[in-house]
Amino acid sequence: MRLIALIALLGFTVSLTAKTPGGNSPLMAEKSKTYPYLAYLPDGYSKANAKVWPLIIYLHGSSCKGNNLERLKKYGPPFYLERGMNVDAIVISPQCPSNKNWTAGAWFESFYKELKDKYNIDPSRVYLTGMSLGGFGTWDIASRYPDYFAAIVPLCGGGQTRMVETLKDIPTWVFHGEVDKKVSLKRSTQMVDALQELGSRPKFSVLKGQGHGIQKVYSDQTIYKWLLSQHKQAYDKFMEITLLWNPKIDSVNSVVSEKEKKDLLVKTLPLQQPENSEGKSETKSFFNNLFNKKPAYKQSTLY
Repeated sequence: MRLIALIALLGFTVSLTAKTPGGNSPLMAEKSKTYPYLAYLPDGYSKANAKVWPLIIYLHGSSCKGNNLERLKKYGPPFYLERGMNVDAIVISPQCPSNKNWTAGAWFESFYKELKDKYNIDPSRVYLTGMSLGGFGTWDIASRYPDYFAAIVPLCGGGQTRMVETLKDIPTWVFHGEVDKKVSLKRSTQMVDALQELGSRPKFSVLKGQGHGIQKVYSDQTIYKWLLSQHKQAYDKFMEITLLWNPKIDSVNSVVSEKEKKDLLVKTLPLQQPENSEGKSETKSFFNNLFNKKPAYKQSTLY
């Protein structure tokens, strides 16, 4: 049975301090090889510091497309961050070009790589959210890159139900206005139903009496606290792996069954002749190299 929370959009507020005229904006305009974006850095962030931070990526709706980053401040997290809301995470808000949408092309992978290179990001705490066009983008991008995200929050969006196979292990909180005339409530309902058929338990909040403009959801700290409480779960132990060296083979596709799932983790790794005469590799060393010294996550399917 689908679990739906009917919520009156009252109390979705947070204490904001209006930016004084001439004051500095907490949002920085940044360029990238893919899309330009607004960046919010939390209090205490320093690139020189080894501390890593959660990352929230926000995808705007169609009215904010273009080449003017000021448009992004009309609503959503940028609107509230500009007015003094504090979030204990890096918040990145890219801008989609006028002639594209969030589901077009493979832009996200290179965009995310640039963010990882530029900021001190905790890879186990990366989150995706968006509303309207950005809600559709949230469903789509998370389904194509499920190993990146610890949780997602799509607002008034939707997608193809076939997407949910790769989303079933990602904590998901869906919001939709009860009387939305632009994007039917059915679009979110279909995705939630499909997830539940696979055994997933997404949160589903239908905002009572609300239409398409449910951006006030982003003014409530509840959504951020929930996101930041989600972590990708790492494996608790190494698996036993033994490789035999063959001088005629310079690489191998090593297939490791992922615990509790039918998916496979696949990686190509060059083989070097081991020091011992039997040709066995050191299991732990190999496992670290296999995943580039990063933990394998239960949500991951690496190709």
